[in-house]
Amino acid sequence: MSAKITTDSFFVLRAPKLPVETLFDQQDSNLMLSQWLATPGVMEALYVASPSLVERLDQWREKPHSKQGKKVALALLRYLIRMSSRPTPFGLFSGIHTGKVGTETRLVSDSAQRDTRKTRLDMFLLSAIRSHLADTEAKSDNLQYHPNPSHYFIADQCRYIETYLSDDAMQYRLSAVDSDEYFNTMLDLAKQGLSFSQLVEQFKLRYPDAEHEEVTQYLEALIDEGVLVPNIPLPLTGESPDTALLKALQQFAPETITTKLSQAITDLAAMDEAGEASPQQYHDIYRYLSELPIKVQENKLFQSDTYRAFIECELSQQEVSRVTKQLQLITSLSQTSQNNPLEKFINQFNTRFEGQFVPLDVVLDDESGISVSTETGYDAPLVGGLQLGKANSNQTSTQTQSELDFIIEQAVSMPSNLGKDCIVLKSSELKQRVKNKVDYQFPYSMAVMLSLFEDEESNSVVKLNGCYGPSAANLLGRFCHLDDTLNKSVVAHLAQEHNHSDDVIFAEIVHVPEGRPGNVIARPHLRQYEIVFMADSVLDPEYQIPLHDLYVWVENRQVKLWSKRLNKRVIPRLSSAHNFSARSLSAYKFLCMMQYQETDPPRFSMPANLSSAAYLPRIMLDNLILKEKTWRVERKALEAILVNQQVDSAKLAQLKAQYLLDDWVSFAAGDNILTLNLNQSSMVEILLMETKGRTVVELSEVLTSRFTSRVTDKQGRHYANEIIVPLFTETAKPYRHYIEKPLENITATPITRRFSAGSEWLSLKIYSGNTIVEQLLYEQLVPLIEENSTLFEKWFFIRYGDPDWHIRLRFYGQPEVLCGELLPKLNQLLAPMIESSQLHKVELMTYEREVERYGGPQSMALVENLFMFDSILIAKSCQLVEEFGEDIRWRVALACTDRLLTLFDYDAERKLNLISSLRAGFGKEFNENSMLRKQLGNRYRDHQTQLDDDFVKLQVSQLAQCDETQQAILALLEAWQKQAEPVVKEILELERSGALNLSTDSLLSSLLHMHNNRMFKAYGREQEFVIHDMLRRKYFSESKAS
Repeated sequence: MSAKITTDSFFVLRAPKLPVETLFDQQDSNLMLSQWLATPGVMEALYVASPSLVERLDQWREKPHSKQGKKVALALLRYLIRMSSRPTPFGLFSGIHTGKVGTETRLVSDSAQRDTRKTRLDMFLLSAIRSHLADTEAKSDNLQYHPNPSHYFIADQCRYIETYLSDDAMQYRLSAVDSDEYFNTMLDLAKQGLSFSQLVEQFKLRYPDAEHEEVTQYLEALIDEGVLVPNIPLPLTGESPDTALLKALQQFAPETITTKLSQAITDLAAMDEAGEASPQQYHDIYRYLSELPIKVQENKLFQSDTYRAFIECELSQQEVSRVTKQLQLITSLSQTSQNNPLEKFINQFNTRFEGQFVPLDVVLDDESGISVSTETGYDAPLVGGLQLGKANSNQTSTQTQSELDFIIEQAVSMPSNLGKDCIVLKSSELKQRVKNKVDYQFPYSMAVMLSLFEDEESNSVVKLNGCYGPSAANLLGRFCHLDDTLNKSVVAHLAQEHNHSDDVIFAEIVHVPEGRPGNVIARPHLRQYEIVFMADSVLDPEYQIPLHDLYVWVENRQVKLWSKRLNKRVIPRLSSAHNFSARSLSAYKFLCMMQYQETDPPRFSMPANLSSAAYLPRIMLDNLILKEKTWRVERKALEAILVNQQVDSAKLAQLKAQYLLDDWVSFAAGDNILTLNLNQSSMVEILLMETKGRTVVELSEVLTSRFTSRVTDKQGRHYANEIIVPLFTETAKPYRHYIEKPLENITATPITRRFSAGSEWLSLKIYSGNTIVEQLLYEQLVPLIEENSTLFEKWFFIRYGDPDWHIRLRFYGQPEVLCGELLPKLNQLLAPMIESSQLHKVELMTYEREVERYGGPQSMALVENLFMFDSILIAKSCQLVEEFGEDIRWRVALACTDRLLTLFDYDAERKLNLISSLRAGFGKEFNENSMLRKQLGNRYRDHQTQLDDDFVKLQVSQLAQCDETQQAILALLEAWQKQAEPVVKEILELERSGALNLSTDSLLSSLLHMHNNRMFKAYGREQEFVIHDMLRRKYFSESKAS
């Protein structure tokens, strides 16, 4: 089934300020630069980007051929390239425009003089002002304090993340203090939002004997250590950060600061309104802001965004629809197993907390939790600032080759395609290569990024730059302040995403990362709720979700979040393009990674086997460019074309012939893409400067030199372009959760979960092969257990492979008896077997109860009783296997399952529904297809006669009709039922009184799984699948007969 992808009604066009003809004009570099600098708006844009470069312009103007003059010229040339060839928004160099999706594509730019922009003060300056005032105005009566929002408790220690401002950026470090009565009192008082003097006063009311000076010093220490933080909001979301900070400062800060800040905001607004400003106007603002009592840096003072003016901005719906079909075809031929970015976390979580709801701040604690970030926040001055590579784990990763990889490799290597500029794949042919049903995992909200061109015959050519999501807002959020239409469109788009999964809360992640990314991640409020972490929000507290309100659990191999206050599942979203994978705190990185678990937008990448090819032609799917031409050129060959700082035309011609190189090439330096002409010596110099230390340089085709951009202006000039089109996947699965009563599990009366050696539970792991461990169980352990039944109250076992095969044996009783009497007896039995290598090893372990999985605190002990009765049943069944054969296992499993469902008052319809649901889950796990279903049907028919006979005769009333095997099975089942029935009645009473924190369906699913785990000594999951399949077929045939 194909995915149904629809287009939203708007899109965003990104384009540079100047047309590509500015760069393609062949002339002397210095003359080109002089003409560029004379263009209206260029000097202003250059100053905002680099004030120091503007200061050095005279070095180039007066002595263009001097060493310093050439350095300035190369720097200017980089900025000229940026302003005329790169559409990615950057200050006043390039910007965005909101367009509408319609019937035709018409993209006509207006004059650059009609562009609008918004300029605000840099977040670095604002953070410095806030940090200064937090120190100097600490005791102001108008400044309130509250607890550090990252604080949480591990035992008697309060842990939190401390913020500080370095010379260059925001930094964090992990801190901790021991808590006591006085600490907790001050923390509770600060939750009210009190000033310094009010905190001292309120503390003294509670402790009248405390000395005023001591209380003051104690409070100062808590503030200095970052335990209490001043309420000086600098929000990333909502209105402009500088305006929001000014409003806060006007409540308590000196007028000398607020007046200058207000003047700067007013002056910038006036410059924006005028549409242009001189560098001197900006410098004047810098001059009076330099009088502030902080270090003001001219290059970290202004942040500008441009809204490009367009006469027409419409995109053809038909063109986008064609692309979405091509994306689905690419995906259907590229599918490999999707990696969950939190797979390692899930494994660690299940090992330590399986089935539990754990507070987010506790589970991510860098000391005692599960860290997902290498940035722990610990002070390490010895290695601070060193760009150390990652240690080699000696693990080799294998990348699965997709069908599309094979198709492209085959096409590139065809003799008839050697030396070609372009290879065009046809959708009609590729569709026939799709072999399997495709399970599209596209997000409901996503976006595709395209560049639009025409060829010589005016045919549409589209470059696929990529897809991203969830959601489409990721690259749009930071620009919503530029255009009210864009803001409303994005908010409406995200509201539709919420409506698709209206049983959950989508919450915006609001966090100020380390470094200086605040300028590019500030955005308006886009969603109703926000998860606020080490940041400020001006949203009503009702719609803010602090970290301490969030609980983590794992369900179906997915990490999920639950808000205790809102009693809803929370889906985190980051509507910014911040790279959270580097230098990020665990909680922030974790929340961001959660976005990418259940969905995956369409992707294309070239085959890994071609990654070192010296030349690759352009790869197209119909009219869609998947990858432009690529060259991998030895750097020394590029160096050789420069002779006496001039391009040697003969050597360049030889190099071009060798690699089939174009004159115009592009080079990607990080996220900066340089468009360069190999005929121009200055551009070759730039390329060589950027590639120092490399032996091979990867270059790409410049599409604007080969095709005609479809973004034009009234003069017929052309602009580099990138279009972001928001999409909806109508067939995407809504977000759901399946566990019942999460809040009841979170708020349930605590019971002891973990039992280590020396407690009421004695737990052992006994390692050996499957058969040896099973024989040990029923031949030696069970007799020992029966002989020493007075030493414990209950026991049970489970089988495990983690990764070595073993059984886990658990006893409940008096600690001193378990360790002092029972353990030595077990050791007496097991030690010789270890010595003789029959057993690999025996270990004591901690038993962690899965309280939530089995219904909560009140049902846990009852379930453990059922575990014991089941363990006895299985051990006795294993003894029968030796006498009657392996079929005993499935026959007892089916009969016991049916009896257990009956004990829980399940009628025929409920039995069928539950077993059908469990069987469907296994079918998905084992990638069920028609062939497997047919095999399962045959297996059922092989055993149907015996199964039907057992279901009739395994009753006490039919004992006389039973054969010898059935008599043995019936005896086991009757003994088990006599023990289990009263316990099941107690569990049902808990359900009726509302004390069972999940449904009986969920409880039975877990009980049946553990029964099958114990029953089968190998291939447990596979055998459990067959058991459920056979039982479903049995129930289904009975339902049809009735």
